[in-house]
Amino acid sequence: MHDTEIPPLWLKSAPAATGRAGFALPAVLRLRARRGALAIVLAGEGADAPLPFTFATATGAARGAAEGETLLPGVPTVALVPAGATRIEVAGAPPGFRLGYYPVHKVALKLHAFANGRFDGLGLPRRWKAAGVAARTLRGALHALVSAAPARRRAEAARYRAFRARFVGDFAEVPAPNAAPRLSLLTDGGSASAADLSACATALAAQTDRNFEWVVALPPDAPPALAQAAAGARVVAAEGGSAARLAAALDAAEGGLVLFLDAAAQPTRDAVALIRDAFAGHPDCALVYADEERLDAAGAPLHGVYHPAFNRHLMESSGYVRRFAALPRADALRLGLDPAAGAAAVFDLLLRHVSALPEAHIRHVPRVAVGLKGHPPGFAPEEIDAAAAALSRLRGVGVDIIGRHLRPLYPTPAPGPLVSIVVPTRDRAALLSVALRSLIARTAYRAFEIIIVDNGSVEPATFALFEEIKALWPATEVVRDDGDFNFPRICNLGVDAARGDMILLLNNDVEVIEPGWLDEMVALASLPGAGIVGAKLLFPDRTVQHAGVIAGLFRYADHWFAHSAADAPGYEDRLRVRQNLSAVTAACLLIRRDVWDAIGPLDAVRFAEDCNDIDLCLRARRAGYDVVWTPFATLLHYESASRGKKRSREHRARLKAQRARMEAIWHTSTLVDPHYSSNLDRKSLFAAQAEAPEGPRGPRTSGV
Repeated sequence: MHDTEIPPLWLKSAPAATGRAGFALPAVLRLRARRGALAIVLAGEGADAPLPFTFATATGAARGAAEGETLLPGVPTVALVPAGATRIEVAGAPPGFRLGYYPVHKVALKLHAFANGRFDGLGLPRRWKAAGVAARTLRGALHALVSAAPARRRAEAARYRAFRARFVGDFAEVPAPNAAPRLSLLTDGGSASAADLSACATALAAQTDRNFEWVVALPPDAPPALAQAAAGARVVAAEGGSAARLAAALDAAEGGLVLFLDAAAQPTRDAVALIRDAFAGHPDCALVYADEERLDAAGAPLHGVYHPAFNRHLMESSGYVRRFAALPRADALRLGLDPAAGAAAVFDLLLRHVSALPEAHIRHVPRVAVGLKGHPPGFAPEEIDAAAAALSRLRGVGVDIIGRHLRPLYPTPAPGPLVSIVVPTRDRAALLSVALRSLIARTAYRAFEIIIVDNGSVEPATFALFEEIKALWPATEVVRDDGDFNFPRICNLGVDAARGDMILLLNNDVEVIEPGWLDEMVALASLPGAGIVGAKLLFPDRTVQHAGVIAGLFRYADHWFAHSAADAPGYEDRLRVRQNLSAVTAACLLIRRDVWDAIGPLDAVRFAEDCNDIDLCLRARRAGYDVVWTPFATLLHYESASRGKKRSREHRARLKAQRARMEAIWHTSTLVDPHYSSNLDRKSLFAAQAEAPEGPRGPRTSGV
């Protein structure tokens, strides 16, 4: 990840233990580390083998580095600076070895780039601009590197402990007995340990809301110690497997609400109150789920697991709501637990339940309500086959298993709808040629036409390319527009000329790299309720350019996980699966023509350059249409290559005015995206733990 234009800030040498090279930590890093573990990016020069390192205090005591942590030749290393550390000591450093770090603060990195970057032959004004562009690119890569590092996860664990002490178990309301039905917590104890059941019993005994019962189903031959461990529970005996035991618990339940509770779960003290309060405040509610925390093997909290508001595609992909979700007992009895679903019986029941519900009747409580051991994102090995079978039965399609996640294989309609691919452009024939030739040569889905909207091209090579593309793909039309650059107006002209049932907005700096991308997008756009589908876009260096837009990030909106590795999992594996989002980029955006006619066009008056795609997506969401992002349509995006990255003062002023209009319409400065969380930092591209909740904490729907 070394940027050839910007070197690290080299650290000064400092005294160290015998056999070690010492490097002094700058005062700014020591001060920042006092507020908690600080992640920094280190880079060494002059070694051709891994070098162990550690942090040391003024008294010489080694601290902070994980066991086996090393500096690798030519590879930046993310490390935590512990409070009190004054230097870094590197073992086995050869003569002449240098150690440096990269500042990650925007201003600091730009100043460093300007002062020390390699921009030969440039005068001061051009050097300043070049430093800004290089620093912006490097900063994104640095933040992505830090976000994926084990050191960051250790820092996040410390951050979560501080968050937990203030904001977990702090719900003060206890619903009146008649405000909401009684909650029945149903547990299969057949494969549980006595220790786990005992810990669960202890957590339930501490509940602030006592209007609940705990029903534990055990095999008839279960050891007496299991029943004794489930103190306070009503124990029922049940033959058969897990699904049969849970069905027996459901039959025995007496509450009006039921929640399937893992035997090793540890509900927080206000878990019951949170669930009943949501039903009390929203009588039309048919499903309520809450956030979780992961526990280590000893039951100590590791970090929070913060869910989005209801996300239908994410539910299909990973079953994310099944760990702590409550529904009316009458609905659970009507649907029943299917023994054929085996270990995925709860997922199967909830999947059938939500498939018939309007999203407005499903609410998410953005508060931690339960601790769970293990349970990484997705399905456990013992349940994933059954979960795939349940999803296949419900949807009537095949289902691929990809790691811990599912991908229902939705087909494209037959015959395939015509897709009108609208490509705005101005000259840059070499760039446009890559986009159009790759589109024609590498796209398996062939029912498409190309609408090139030419915004004032003048170069002969551009017009020659138009003729070549028409010969190569006769279903091509060129629409001329001689106005000033106005992206939405240009796109709207292309849509006006389109004949297709679906419209694909495609930038002229996008390259097709795999054949199935358009089949995937058309299949998803053809589903009931669908409106807009977005793709996964990669920078030319194969890092993430677009994995969906989170509204409200940085008080506006942004592409989360930008500059992450192409295979980065993202928060809770969300970059690996299809999911509903609030917005996607118009660099590659598919919209059904009937949806465009209902909510469109792009707003060419208020959002001539920026925000127009986000505004379109939010209007689609407000009208009740889904916006879906998929990682199974991946393309390259040479972002801003056609217009460049430099911005004049006038350009920046226009963008500022457009963002002000975005705020006036969508209140992005305070908006917490329904598919994000108020418990995550709204100034982080990488879903960092917030220091304190940054938005409402009440039950929410997926509506914008």
